[in-house]
Amino acid sequence: MTIKERIRQIFHGPEKRGTTVAASFLLSLTLLFFGPSYLYYTNILEIPYLYTDLVWVFIIHSLVAGAILSILLLFLKGSVHQRAVALVFALGLLFWIQGHILVWDYGVLDGREIIWNDYLLNGIIDSAVWIAILGVALFKAPSLYKHIALASVLLLVVQGGGLAAEIYQAPDEPEWKSYTIGYDDETMFEFSKEQNVIILVLDAFQSDVFQEIIDEDDEYRKTFDGFIYYRDAVGGYPWTYPSVTFILTGEYYDNSVPIQNFIKNAFLNDSITRVLKENDYRVDLYPLVMKTIYPSNEVASNVGTQQRNKVEKVIDEQEGAIELHQLTLFRHVPHFLKCYFYIIPFVEIGENKNVHQNIVFYNSLVSNTTSSSEKKVFKYYHLRGAHNPYTLNAQLQNEDLPQNRTGYKEQAKAALKIADELIAQLKKHDIYDKSMIFIVADHGNSAGTIGIKTESYIENNKDIFYTIDEKVVASGMPLMLVKPFSSRGDLIISDAPVVLGDIPQTIASELQLPAEFSGTSVITIGESEKRTRKFFHYIWSKEYHNWNQAYLPTMTEYSINGHSWSLNSWKPTYRMYRAGEVIQASPACKDGTAITFGKNGTAYQYQMAGWSGPEDGFTWTDGHNAVLAVQPETIDSDLTLKITASPYLGGGTLDQQRVTVYVNEHQVGEWSFDQAGTQEKTIVIPHAVLVEEMQHIAFELPDAVSPKSLGLSEDGRDLALAVRSMVIGR
Repeated sequence: MTIKERIRQIFHGPEKRGTTVAASFLLSLTLLFFGPSYLYYTNILEIPYLYTDLVWVFIIHSLVAGAILSILLLFLKGSVHQRAVALVFALGLLFWIQGHILVWDYGVLDGREIIWNDYLLNGIIDSAVWIAILGVALFKAPSLYKHIALASVLLLVVQGGGLAAEIYQAPDEPEWKSYTIGYDDETMFEFSKEQNVIILVLDAFQSDVFQEIIDEDDEYRKTFDGFIYYRDAVGGYPWTYPSVTFILTGEYYDNSVPIQNFIKNAFLNDSITRVLKENDYRVDLYPLVMKTIYPSNEVASNVGTQQRNKVEKVIDEQEGAIELHQLTLFRHVPHFLKCYFYIIPFVEIGENKNVHQNIVFYNSLVSNTTSSSEKKVFKYYHLRGAHNPYTLNAQLQNEDLPQNRTGYKEQAKAALKIADELIAQLKKHDIYDKSMIFIVADHGNSAGTIGIKTESYIENNKDIFYTIDEKVVASGMPLMLVKPFSSRGDLIISDAPVVLGDIPQTIASELQLPAEFSGTSVITIGESEKRTRKFFHYIWSKEYHNWNQAYLPTMTEYSINGHSWSLNSWKPTYRMYRAGEVIQASPACKDGTAITFGKNGTAYQYQMAGWSGPEDGFTWTDGHNAVLAVQPETIDSDLTLKITASPYLGGGTLDQQRVTVYVNEHQVGEWSFDQAGTQEKTIVIPHAVLVEEMQHIAFELPDAVSPKSLGLSEDGRDLALAVRSMVIGR
């Protein structure tokens, strides 16, 4: 028999060919085309690549893999061929089931440790499904074989329809994907002999921690030669996304338009970067996350569409496709295999995935600083700074630090070491006096895991039943250090009431540029000046963690009158900013009308300190005290308070959750939640404790505990009650 006859025999029969090709391409297209394409369009605002640049990689990989697999299967004969094809079909089916039905929530893939043992039940379910389907395919292959072609085609049609639906409802590709940032070692630290303005953002560096550091070690004070430490600084937001625009434009984002539209308009119309570019400065922006700026050559010198040559572009997009393939495998394999495919996806351009960004920046700063720019220079650098997880010690060495205030402070010292080196390099090149420097944070510690320590510096009056949530205040206390041109001498501490949005006007005033920005030059603000500042707080819930929503979560506005470190200076305005609308919330409530908690509930109008983000049908208390401020319809008699809630018992670890109820500082009763599940509790509020208008209801929760401290999960919230509703009336 000739080779040609042998090949004809192997591939003989349309049923064999059709079934083999269908099963093979079901597997290859599911994993290499539909899987990554689906992930792309469900995370389109996060992934820093254009789909048109990636799709050809997906198509080529899936077609080549499908063709090779088909050829290999066609060489098999008889029952061996049937079983092999059935197994390939079963794998295609299983990957689809795992990626679209058995989808488990592992949290945000940002480098945080996944406690795999917490998902043991999920792993058992996955394993049972995989073993069952593979077993059927292996032992029932002859009877299944004749149905495989049709079933494969139907599954491919289902996936095609699903992908088409995702493409239809996905938002448009953001403009920032069309641009690139030039991270060139030769120019990143190239300064001017004539004039430099530098903003160094140390992410999440909380102001009171800097005070603590300089009090413990006077050497840090000496580092900041000529600087003013604006201790009473307020940020605009608790997270990075809108904060960068606030720093560079002075404009507040209020959820009235999609955030990417706001960023574009603010940078093109109101940014200090545009003004400096128009005044012939070299403007270099090095953001931590690309989408926090509008990358256009109208506002920056190192931004454009032609930064990479064709070879670099192809390599970059192949790497992007590979990352999406890895994420696809993470999503589509059973639980017990996911740990082998866990990656931190889409690290920003210029970062090394295996080395902390702070270290990469520091090393480049040491070796590449020059003062050869022919133009005056503006530089914006954004580092991870003190942002969790805490993995860098004060010597910029990797270390497994405790994930609390101690570890935070150690990594904050690592960030200060970088600031120290920047100062040293500017002095070394004799351009320190010709440089204006801002060393700031974009926000405080938003996670609420390090607390605030300000009592020894300023009167706080931290009455647990009346003050704002400490976590809100902590997130709004960014570090702010400013060195004017030619300034030298000991570090000065100022309690002038400043905000991060004052930076553009400060620069414009010092450079005498013909531009006016929102805000005031911090140099001109006195410590005794009375100034009302505002802060927009929101909870970065899991559906927003991938930065893939057009709007931010609902924001609550606070006004700050007085020192930002005093909790009593912070007051809610009861204005809420949802996507495209402003809600003037009211603490008034009608007799007998339920206040509902959770998503789409009404409790947001009344919540003050001690509450977590809303969930489906309930809201957890978070901490040892939770406070509500309400205005009952009538207060001329005793009132009844009824709450519907379920306790956190730590999976049987705790016997009960005790609750002491206070109204306007007066204890009115106690509850004990000693059974699992939802239950009602009622208490009478005596008329004698009621006051005019606002009633403050506080729950003291001595048994609140975090699942993390019990070793049950990575959830660090101190949980006590999952509250579903509350009714106040006569």
